[in-house]
Amino acid sequence: MTGGTPGTDLIDMRLLRTFMVVAQELNFTRAGTLLHLTQQTVSSQVRTLETGLGVELFRRTTRHVRLTEAGMLLRQRMQPILDAMDEAVVEARELARRDGVVFVVGHTASAAHRLLPRAAGLLERIAPGLRLRCEQRTELGLRAAVAEGSVHLGVGLEVAFPAARIASHQLGPEPWCVVVGSQHPLAGRGRLALADLVGHEWLSWPRSSHPGHWRAVHRLAALAPPERAVRETWLSVAHSRLAGTDAVMLQPLSYAAHCARGLVVLELVDAPAAHFTAVWSTLMTPPCLNQVLAALSKAAEYPPDRTHGRLSPQGSGTALEGTAPDVGRH
Repeated sequence: MTGGTPGTDLIDMRLLRTFMVVAQELNFTRAGTLLHLTQQTVSSQVRTLETGLGVELFRRTTRHVRLTEAGMLLRQRMQPILDAMDEAVVEARELARRDGVVFVVGHTASAAHRLLPRAAGLLERIAPGLRLRCEQRTELGLRAAVAEGSVHLGVGLEVAFPAARIASHQLGPEPWCVVVGSQHPLAGRGRLALADLVGHEWLSWPRSSHPGHWRAVHRLAALAPPERAVRETWLSVAHSRLAGTDAVMLQPLSYAAHCARGLVVLELVDAPAAHFTAVWSTLMTPPCLNQVLAALSKAAEYPPDRTHGRLSPQGSGTALEGTAPDVGRH
């Protein structure tokens, strides 16, 4: 049994890494930008670390942030430790390549419908020793996971990571569909144009948790004649609102394969396609990155079978290790 200094055994490494970035920038807002966290979250994590250690690490005024002596000492001592940890991770991954690699992909729900199952099937053929482990997150959760390094790659529809030290690669287009209730006046149409949606309420996932979906739907709403107002809604009420009103909701077309009972998926023929994007941290290049990106790009090329608004059986791909798709969430 090993002992430790009281108060240090349960310190989260993420708090220490946040501290190191703040210590480098001496600015909580800039540190939040680099970490893909809000300034409030960065401040909260630093306070949590200070409370856990029982020391003040920064002196804060309205104009300046400075390290205390304890903060300077912690920064000096922690840097080689964190560097050694990163090196150990790289060495462990290199060893794992000999017997196979687990590649962790964080993703929004839209990528689980079609893109990731097909990519997993392609990787089984071109890189048998490479296995995907998929973890579903909201877009904001995905940003944090990529910045922290808890996933090798983030994949989602219309995701945007406007920050330094984050690389991105556009994988391919994804058509849109319209989801309505089975009793909706448009339910029997099969294929729709944006003009057909005039007079109906548009729904989107909230900007606070799903900014990519929110941005994309608002861009399409601006193209509809006349421009449509968009109502934000949560998963807990979206299905009942669609089933009981004349509201419509735009989703990626691959959602059709997992449509909830009581809802109907209609193809939207004239809407500019959305795009799947992969993002990763440039601080540590993920193992086998090029192979995974190649498989994802190839998987994104396959167009869905639009007959009856459903995907073809061949589109199901290989089952993924990890969470199942959370139907209806971007």
